[in-house]
Amino acid sequence: MTTGASAATPVGERTRTNLSTGHVVELPLELSFAMGGVTVPARRSRLEAILPDALSSLAIAPGVGCVALVGIQYHRVGGGETDSSQFEPYDEFALIVPAVHGSRTSLPLAQLADGAIGGYVHWLPVTTEASVALGRELWGYPKERADITVTDGPTGVRAVVDGGRYGGDEAVRLEVARPRTDARAREWTMHSYTVKDDDLLRTPVHVSGDVAIGFGPSVGTRLEVSSTVRRELGLRQRSLGRMYGAHVRARLHEGERIAHRRG
Repeated sequence: MTTGASAATPVGERTRTNLSTGHVVELPLELSFAMGGVTVPARRSRLEAILPDALSSLAIAPGVGCVALVGIQYHRVGGGETDSSQFEPYDEFALIVPAVHGSRTSLPLAQLADGAIGGYVHWLPVTTEASVALGRELWGYPKERADITVTDGPTGVRAVVDGGRYGGDEAVRLEVARPRTDARAREWTMHSYTVKDDDLLRTPVHVSGDVAIGFGPSVGTRLEVSSTVRRELGLRQRSLGRMYGAHVRARLHEGERIAHRRG
């Protein structure tokens, strides 16, 4: 019985991988979605405790790091309607720790010039079993099935996460207000860090679309997290910034193994 992804097979400049679910995934994986997220300060010592040894939490002040919390409503995952890599759209909530690989300092701002910055994916609840297999088997994303509702309505993106690894009736409630001004066309590449087969994996993600970015708190944007989540990460409630996009596209590439995990 197949329990994980099979070896990738090159197809021109793309690769195909068979999942245990029977899906055939072509990389880079094409995605389209609506998203809303906030970044909040967190106690850096708590963040360091959950990161693999090769990573260091991005310092924004002495003893202070940060965490990004993002609700995502996928419109399309994979190829076209006749492509076997097409997945049923699903909702997702991401808890990401901005982190640096290869830095020799923990001084705020100095890290920016001293290492490779990315986001360590600490928690990734989703709404379908197929998406759990997709994330875990190809990239080691810590996906788990949970009760999530992500909606993109007239006032903005709203995400509610019940249960999952943190238990309880409601672990997170996030509301990101739709910006009053038009979003700007943006295009950038970011990197996600995960642990797969005891190795640290760095995966490039190319993102494009009309995205609004704001700094500081805003009317209509709020975050409520359970006491369990707050204690583990040392979260503060005040928002450092927010991001919103109704029509965003991304290409998720094959990950690169860069280091062993702790222990």
